[in-house]
Amino acid sequence: MRQSVEDVHTMVREDTTVREDIDTARDEAALGLSEARHGVVALAAGGACGLLALLSAHSTLVRGLERVWTPEKVTGALTVVYASGASVLVHYGSKRMRVARAASREALHSSVDVVRHVVDELKDA
Repeated sequence: MRQSVEDVHTMVREDTTVREDIDTARDEAALGLSEARHGVVALAAGGACGLLALLSAHSTLVRGLERVWTPEKVTGALTVVYASGASVLVHYGSKRMRVARAASREALHSSVDVVRHVVDELKDA
């Protein structure tokens, strides 16, 4: 009987530890989401400011080039330049997103493995 009471106490301590670990992980995830939300807002505001700066620079560039070329040539040249830049950035962004997805998948699998291990230990206890 004494052995079984000690086993129950051990299981309760382990259960409490697992719950504390889960609570800590949940709190860390909530903090991470909050930080990500703030980061997204800052990036969006920065993007809007950057877009306004680009529009201003674009207007200045168009006015300057139209002194030398016809409006059609200016439009064509800028279209090629902007399309080329967009293509390079989309390719780079896609590559970075694939790397990020792979890292997220790996982290998720590691977390699932840890949870399975803890569950197996609790079953065996």
